[in-house]
Order: sequence, then structure tokens, then C-alpha cells
Amino acid sequence: MEDSVKTTLIEDLVTHHIESAKLPPLAAKIFSFILVNDRPDGFTFDELVDTFHVSKSSVSTNLNLLVQYDFLIQFNKIGERKRRYKLTSQYLEIRLKKIRKDLIREKYLVEKLVQFHQDAHSTFHQDAVIKTSIYIEHLDYAIKNLTKTINKIDKITHSI
Repeated sequence: MEDSVKTTLIEDLVTHHIESAKLPPLAAKIFSFILVNDRPDGFTFDELVDTFHVSKSSVSTNLNLLVQYDFLIQFNKIGERKRRYKLTSQYLEIRLKKIRKDLIREKYLVEKLVQFHQDAHSTFHQDAVIKTSIYIEHLDYAIKNLTKTINKIDKITHSI
């Protein structure tokens, strides 16, 4: 892949992970870098320090966060003392399950809001009632389809 294309892709992924996963900027950079440059043997701690030109403590803090969030795993090769980092094999399932959890929470809160207004005998405008029911229907559909996708990916993961 051309370097400028790779750099642009990494930058786009960094922005996305800062916004969607609420990752700190350096964690998003490290994760995006590893995601694009996926290597079976991972990256050593020292390689990542050299790549990002930041302090060892900054890299360490952000790597620990990525490991804690199950974005990356830390491991050592046999006969080697260096820590290595690579993508968690279940990263996609973990990410999709988080999205599904957020959608379920969103649906719960919307339904709770609707119930509050009904109990308070609040007068919802008719268009608000219609829009809310369409939105709840959409959330149901999204949750159902996301669950199907998660199940398909889980089957592949557990058959390997």
C-alpha cells in the first residue's frame, strides 16, 4: 500500500476511534497503526516508542488502556523477554457487542421517556409520537441484525 494512502487511512481511523471509542489520541494512534500494519508477531514496546516518538511512560499507559479494553493483547515470544502487542482476535466481536449494548440502552431510555410522558399526561405532538415509534422500531431492527452478525462471527471464531 502506498505510504500516503496508508497514512491517510491511519489518520482517518485515529479520528474515528477518538470519536466512537472515546480513546485518548495516543491510544487511538497506536491502535490504528497496529490495525493497519497487522503483523502476526505483533509489535514490540520499543518499536512503538520509536514509531510515535513519545515517552515510554506515555506508550505504556496507552498500551495498558488498549489491553484493558480488549483492543490489543500483550504477549512474549518464546525465548524473548520483550513485550509484544497485537490485535485481540475477538476485537470485532467485542466491538459489536459494545455497539449492541449501547443500542439496547438507547432503546430502554427512549421507551422510559415515552412512558414518563404518558404517565405525566404530557401532550406529545402527533409527529413526535410517530417519530419515536419509528425510532424504536429502527432500534429493534438494528439490535436484531447486530445480534445475528455477532452470532455468525462467534461461530467462525469458535470453529477455528
